[in-house]
Amino acid sequence: MSDGIPWSQVGGWLWQQRDSIAEAVKKVLAWFRKPDGSDRGILILGAGGVGKTTLARILSGKYDWLLDEPWKYGESFGIERFKLKDDEKVQVVVPPGQTARRETTWTELLANVAGGKYRGVILVSANGCHSIATSSYKDHPLYKGNKDDFVTALVKRNRDDEAAILQRLTPHLTVSNGKVWLLTVVAKEDLWFPERTAAEQRLVDELAPRLQAAQAAKGATNFRHEAVAVSLLISNIVTNDGETLKKNTAGYDHRQSVESIRRLFEVLNALQDWEDTK
Repeated sequence: MSDGIPWSQVGGWLWQQRDSIAEAVKKVLAWFRKPDGSDRGILILGAGGVGKTTLARILSGKYDWLLDEPWKYGESFGIERFKLKDDEKVQVVVPPGQTARRETTWTELLANVAGGKYRGVILVSANGCHSIATSSYKDHPLYKGNKDDFVTALVKRNRDDEAAILQRLTPHLTVSNGKVWLLTVVAKEDLWFPERTAAEQRLVDELAPRLQAAQAAKGATNFRHEAVAVSLLISNIVTNDGETLKKNTAGYDHRQSVESIRRLFEVLNALQDWEDTK
């Protein structure tokens, strides 16, 4: 059973939800295009392996989350630009998230945030559950001989990195020209679902002090922040050699994943309503 739904009926239920979310994607794409002819894009930031590219493909209309096959995580070496399916002048921009590549790709993009080029920024994190591109976890510099200790150290380092990215972004939002919104997406909910209470508190503790300056400087008319937890794909964290580092939560199924995607679009709709207010 899946939340009371017999497995024999799950396929049909998913197709019904696919139609619903497809309509939500169309609405978001229409919003991104803007009837006033504005070509201000959307910037998606986050560490490597948190799901930025998956989210960008969904939001740009390039990915059908039910039909298209998921792909193995691979490091992005440059800026990815996803043009809207029906309007190529508007872009969803995704720079690489690996620490070594940020200095060469993020500086100009963050300056563009301050300059008002982007109408919104989506900050993607994953509560430390980042995919890794190494062949084996034993090849990772954090590995010291024990797999469990390695996973614990990796998740902690990743959470620290997520906090550092937020710290780097917020000053640019504070001085940005015009209206701008920030959407915090905590992805891979299927992996950290049992820790959701602690994850929510950590998010509050990190966000509140960082966003105070932006909220005070810009006011409610020109700055809006929302947060949402999602699971874009239900998947274990595995190395390129197929070694499982973290399994998705037992019982976290497609219905919960779909509902999380629905919440994402509800939040996007709220941001649209706010953006359209004068």
